[in-house]
Amino acid sequence: MKPLPAGPRLRGRSPLLLLALLAAGRIAAAESFTFAALGCMPYGRHPGSGEAFERVIAEINRQHPAFAVHLGDLLGSDERCTDELLLRRRDQFDSVTTALVYTPGDNEWTDTHSEKAGRFEPRERLARIRELFFAEERSRGGRPLPLVTQRRDPAHARFVENARWTIGGVMFATVHVVGSHNNHQPKVPGALEEWRERDAANAAWVRDVFAAAKSGAAPGVALFFQANPIAAGREQRGDDPGFQLFLATVENEARAFGRPVLLVHADEHTYRLEPGVRLSADRETPSNITRLETFGGQDFHAVIVVVDPASAAVFAAGPLIVPGNPPPRLLRAPARKS
Repeated sequence: MKPLPAGPRLRGRSPLLLLALLAAGRIAAAESFTFAALGCMPYGRHPGSGEAFERVIAEINRQHPAFAVHLGDLLGSDERCTDELLLRRRDQFDSVTTALVYTPGDNEWTDTHSEKAGRFEPRERLARIRELFFAEERSRGGRPLPLVTQRRDPAHARFVENARWTIGGVMFATVHVVGSHNNHQPKVPGALEEWRERDAANAAWVRDVFAAAKSGAAPGVALFFQANPIAAGREQRGDDPGFQLFLATVENEARAFGRPVLLVHADEHTYRLEPGVRLSADRETPSNITRLETFGGQDFHAVIVVVDPASAAVFAAGPLIVPGNPPPRLLRAPARKS
């Protein structure tokens, strides 16, 4: 996959021209369409965060994507994850005029045991999030999408937040993978038990998603989750035990699938687009996997992806810069050693 501004021509049209034609209603959404992704916002510690987040929503609404996905962390780690705040975010999600799909982050449950976050019981907060955001098999937003969720699997019925949907034959799915080592936190009471159950459910869900994609001859698969399990700062990628099963399952399923797989996540607040990203330190990752990370934190911007089911690439991605918000900090590639 190449960045959207310099991406391949899709069905004889450049991605930017395709976006303009989609906005003008001159191309059927079933033929080619867009989606937007955002995450790790708004954080109350940043001045003007409320207004900046509203501008992000307004720009997404102006783009008229087929759907948007919030990749979790809908508050800062130093904020109290109260019911009042969660309901406020739910109302903001519903102000998105298209569908808004949400997958939870660590700030709204995993890390709420800390003193600065109010000393909540993490599993209680997770149960409340499931009640408030995932009571039905549909997305949030003004035009909700019908979803297929893991609640249909008797072995993993509690994981109502894991969802999938298809547009134009392309398979999309959320997977509940979060920061803070995916809750693999031995010092936090009850964390390892929760992680083991959710880790197994996530692996089963990823396998189910790819099985449905293969059964429906999907041209591509996109997975959405909050954590960055392949952070470049680690000496060994994929060495965190909290993420090992998830990464191995994605890698194995993507290799067997053989068509484009897009991994969209938040967590480090740094935009990056990496075709052929390496998931494993000890073996080659299949080249059909691309990692896309969105902005967040102080950078109130999003990413936008053009989806063309008839293109060999399927996905063409780039930043969605929001007018009125400060310019984002962009990741600079390290200098090559001679």
